[in-house]
Amino acid sequence: MKHIISFTLTVMILPGLHSRAQPSSSDDPIRVVLPPGIEPRSCQLQYFLVGSFGGYGGFARRKLNTSQFEIETLHQGAAVKSLKAALYCPGYQLQAITFDSLADAVDRNLQLNPNPLGTVRLLGMVRGLISQNAQVFDVDVDYTPSWLCEFFRLADCLLGEWRVASVNLDANGRFSATLPDFARDAVISGYKNPGEFAFRIRDQKTGNRLFELKPAGNQSPVGSVPVANGYPGVQAFDAELAK
Repeated sequence: MKHIISFTLTVMILPGLHSRAQPSSSDDPIRVVLPPGIEPRSCQLQYFLVGSFGGYGGFARRKLNTSQFEIETLHQGAAVKSLKAALYCPGYQLQAITFDSLADAVDRNLQLNPNPLGTVRLLGMVRGLISQNAQVFDVDVDYTPSWLCEFFRLADCLLGEWRVASVNLDANGRFSATLPDFARDAVISGYKNPGEFAFRIRDQKTGNRLFELKPAGNQSPVGSVPVANGYPGVQAFDAELAK
């Protein structure tokens, strides 16, 4: 089931999302406030705006020294008519927010209370990679939230990746990554494409990206691992030079 706040002529608030009844002016931003205990610097709030300017997407800024994010309601001098946003905080389920009509939104302050999200373990083995000159490698895992295209109602959209793990690659080419259990996320599970994970090798000392890891037997040019509720066995990867 999608956890979405819809604002039409009547304000509707679903579990886990609370609004403070305070009058707002037409150009006030949407203010999203996190509860104590969630580190706001680890969270990201991605949004899509619709107005006379067309459509515009981006990431909301966190107000300095606060646990509050703000989403603009004026873009290029024009009022935003409607917006959608998705909040991701590591260890917690996604929060999806929808304002169908900002003109009818009396209160623009949202207090979110995300529920914890479980994890799944993926064991990986990189084939044919030999460490040279005592190089120490990390494996970065990035998540592509493909479901956002459907959520934002876009036939095609450019999505930013979310870094969800960074783990050490041992001398035998093996690694173990603890990944968010997005397959059981209440918001993501309501969409056709829950997304995928991409794996890359980075030099731990320099930070330079060295290799793209392509799952063995995967014919996709992207070379990603689909979101799933479990990854039994060991996933073999082939290392390709990063482009």
